[in-house]
Amino acid sequence: MELESNHATEILNSLNEDRKTTKDFCDFTIKAGGKHFPVHKCVIGSISEYFKKMFTTKMKESYSNEGSVKEISGPTMASIINFIYTSCISLTHDNVYDVLEAAEYLRIPSLKEQCKIFFKASLNGENCLKIRSYSNRYNMGDLVQSADTFISENLGAVLKSADFLQFGVDDVKYMLKLESDEELIDEDKYRSVISWTKHGVCDRKEHFSDLFCFIQLDYLSSEFLNDVVRKEELVCNSLECMNLLVMSVTSRSSGAQVFKKRKGQFDKILIIGGTGCQQSVVKFYTKTNQWNKMPDTNIARIYPSAVIYNQQILLMGGSSKGLLGPDYNSVEMLDLNDENPKWESNLPSMGEKRNAFASTLLNGIVYCAGGYNGTGRLSSCESYNPGERKWSSIRSMNEKRIYHVLVSARGLLYALGGHDGNATNTVECYDPRNGKWEYIPPMKTHRSGLTSVALNNEIYAIGGIAGSNRLSSVEKYNLDMKTWLDVPSMNEKRYIGSACVVDGVIWVFGG
Repeated sequence: MELESNHATEILNSLNEDRKTTKDFCDFTIKAGGKHFPVHKCVIGSISEYFKKMFTTKMKESYSNEGSVKEISGPTMASIINFIYTSCISLTHDNVYDVLEAAEYLRIPSLKEQCKIFFKASLNGENCLKIRSYSNRYNMGDLVQSADTFISENLGAVLKSADFLQFGVDDVKYMLKLESDEELIDEDKYRSVISWTKHGVCDRKEHFSDLFCFIQLDYLSSEFLNDVVRKEELVCNSLECMNLLVMSVTSRSSGAQVFKKRKGQFDKILIIGGTGCQQSVVKFYTKTNQWNKMPDTNIARIYPSAVIYNQQILLMGGSSKGLLGPDYNSVEMLDLNDENPKWESNLPSMGEKRNAFASTLLNGIVYCAGGYNGTGRLSSCESYNPGERKWSSIRSMNEKRIYHVLVSARGLLYALGGHDGNATNTVECYDPRNGKWEYIPPMKTHRSGLTSVALNNEIYAIGGIAGSNRLSSVEKYNLDMKTWLDVPSMNEKRYIGSACVVDGVIWVFGG
């Protein structure tokens, strides 16, 4: 018969009482911030890698009964020692940053985790930037993602916060890239750049023209451009900024483009090509359920991939005969800003021919992954910078994939499913900041030829095929819970369909 007892807890409680009273079994003293803390080597060395190394290598402290930790204050060390013995710590907005730094220095993962829990629960408009900075510094990726989501959802308030003025130029650029549904967010971005620059104008004015380039002038009203932007001294003193401003104002006066409103602008869906109509393009109006014919593509393409950037459709790759080839690396573009748009083919080609591959847009950069090149499946990936009109190779995925999907969410890329010889349920995530692909929990169902969207902090995997079984099932990945959850099935089974989100609604076509 196996019995259980709580004597393990009792032992630790007894040792904790010993260090605070009689000190009969204490064999080491930690000196920090002018205070002395009697402890037991076996206890603190079992929790802290810093102290374990101190006691088990030929450091002088391993032969002594005391050691100094000058980097940590007395109150912080007292709290940490109490945590080691009791697993409890009182965290506040005043002490949590010191505790996190100490946890990292002493290498106590469980204490670092407690700080992370506190940060997630206390995210607000005043501290989210600071929390994100610390999260990056101490490699807490999931907390960075939580902060990124909060910042994106509350971008207007964050840009106006006092903390924003204290951040470096790279953090400012990061926040200017974020998208938001707030109606006046572009005015807020402009004002935040002005405020940030003037907060330390002598040192920061050299960055102003670079930051100004992140302001999408097309989303600013003509009144704002004329009454606010063109009267700003920082703008007037920069030839680059003035050129951008003049181009925007001139194009409006000539009727080439008009002020764009963010809210409600996405009420049209373009359907491009397909196995039976490879050059055909039609436009669907979600408000009226009407279809309109659009200009045909220049080349008949089966299994290409497309993204939209600044109202410009980039159509890439594909084949004239599916996996039988020949395959394309060419790119053509349809500019929806034009009154009479037509497909243009004078864009740089991808570095590799790709068919049945996946693409998406993240922070103004186009990413393409996997596919088939006429001889075999690909794991290779590349990116396209529309501003520089340049393709660049990035790190390959861990797996070769065709008929998969690529989705952007929270500043990361997610490659889902596809075919690597058989339908797969694996999912991997790419972080452009460190250039690494890492696996995340697999889907519940193997899916090749699926489609996918990101909506409300979740990634949806829709339809597809597994073996000979075409699927109507749908599942979603919650980015906070890191778990796949079931979603009601579609009305029809769909393989190699397409999907998008309009005003919070998922639309699925074809297949």
